[in-house]
Amino acid sequence: MKKHLLTVAALSSAAALLASCQNKTAEAPAPAPAQAGLTQLPVSINAAMVALTSQAADYLFAPGNGDMPRNDRDWGLVHNAAYEIMLAGKVLQIPGTGQFDAQWTAVDDWKTLANELTDIGSEAEKLAAAKSTDRAQWQALGDKLVQNCLACHDKFKPDTPSQGILHGATKRESLGESIFPTTSN
Repeated sequence: MKKHLLTVAALSSAAALLASCQNKTAEAPAPAPAQAGLTQLPVSINAAMVALTSQAADYLFAPGNGDMPRNDRDWGLVHNAAYEIMLAGKVLQIPGTGQFDAQWTAVDDWKTLANELTDIGSEAEKLAAAKSTDRAQWQALGDKLVQNCLACHDKFKPDTPSQGILHGATKRESLGESIFPTTSN
């Protein structure tokens, strides 16, 4: 009898506990505090631009100049370059440590040109993913990239050279040398 009363008491307690849980509305976890985005680059926009676009552009110009990737490794270099151009358009909208960076990034034309750069990178990524050997498509893409760069430099940097900042002029193209290593794996 004692055992039966203990069982009834335990079951009653469990039922009461369950009932009290069901009456409460489950509270959603508090949202995580919003994290501030990157508000300043640790380098100048000029350095970021050269490091991202100048290096990557060489790989995007190559197929349009008839220097086609020869294997998966080469296509990987072109594909990565396309991603770098896509990212550059977004990165270049964040002021850096340069003297005019905050001014430039506040101007609508700057943002438009930077977004166009991202679009050009996206177009290049599609060509690279398809391993397109259509030289005319690559030339058209290269022309868009050159026009984008010239428009930006004409408006924002007419007297500020970029060569010599992380990237120098190369004789490779004038010598007809491939950008792709001859000993690719």
